[in-house]
Amino acid sequence: MNALGGFRMKRIITTFGDFHTGDEIADAVGRYGLALARIRDTDVVDVPFVTEDGTVDRLELRIGWLVDIGIARNGRAGIAVIEPETVEQLTDHALAIERSGVPSVEEDDSWALWDEL
Repeated sequence: MNALGGFRMKRIITTFGDFHTGDEIADAVGRYGLALARIRDTDVVDVPFVTEDGTVDRLELRIGWLVDIGIARNGRAGIAVIEPETVEQLTDHALAIERSGVPSVEEDDSWALWDEL
């Protein structure tokens, strides 16, 4: 893991807090979470984030179906976390789901058709 000052930083926003991390990590979490939501599944991912005092810590975060998270650009300068192996792993998981396709859903089988929203 590398931590660099001043650039490439986003926030993962959850119902229990905001977590500052590198933009590639945040984007990969968002992509994998969306892929999981489309197949109505969840997973727990382990990602690095920058704490209030500037140290790097780890977060286990549930993502996917019926889990509210958001990804936003960070409004303050700080340390960006770069962890290529985490980005690669999350991207590989998302690609595997995207390649397999989203299962079709009968209208009567779902209270919401998310792909049509």
